[in-house]
Amino acid sequence: MIFLFRFDVENNGINFILNEEIARDMYPDLEEMLRPLVLSTCTVLEHYRMYRASNPIMKGQILDTGEFEVNLSSGLGQYIDPYTKNQILFENAKLISDILVQVMNRRTLENR
Repeated sequence: MIFLFRFDVENNGINFILNEEIARDMYPDLEEMLRPLVLSTCTVLEHYRMYRASNPIMKGQILDTGEFEVNLSSGLGQYIDPYTKNQILFENAKLISDILVQVMNRRTLENR
């Protein structure tokens, strides 16, 4: 399993935590694409932070099968309407993961 990112509730806001290796390899053009998705996701998650059971409030990872998986804090999904959960949060998480996979693929190609 490869940890890609997570969103943690901290003090008065939500922090985006990125895999350290991916962060080191980040490209400016991909970072530009990533920023609005992260901001949008933080804004939505902020509305539901009081319902979270623990941190992270949301995380994304690549499983050993190569599939992407996103998880919300235990029980949080029951408080989020299906449209917001599926069409905004999960779709943003998928787009974020696609960008992060591009970072990994681009760096792999450069190293060859």
